[in-house]
Amino acid sequence: VNTRNDAEALHGQWISIERQDQPPLTEDEYYSNQIIGLQVETVDGVALGTVIEILKTGANDVYVVNSDRGEILLPAQAEVIRSIDIEQGIMIVKLLEGLM
Repeated sequence: VNTRNDAEALHGQWISIERQDQPPLTEDEYYSNQIIGLQVETVDGVALGTVIEILKTGANDVYVVNSDRGEILLPAQAEVIRSIDIEQGIMIVKLLEGLM
C-alpha cells in the first residue's frame, strides 16, 4: 500500500501479515496474539485461568480471563500485571480489591 487511495480501498477489510514480518516491539510490549492463551496466576501462585480476550477501552487494555469463578477482568496496568513470560506462557498478576 503506497498511497492514501490504496489504503482507503482497504477500509473495513481484515489485513494480516506473516509473524516473521511483524515489526519488533520494545521491552514490555506484546502483540495481542501473544497475550491471548496465557495462563494467569497470582503473585501468591494461585491459578486463575486463561486470557481469552483483550478489550480495548481507550484508557488501557483489559484482559478477560476465563476462570472457574467466571470471567475476571484485569486492567493492563503495571500495578496489576506484574510479569509476562511468553516463553513459559504465563502472566503473573496482583489482584487489587474488587477485581474478583
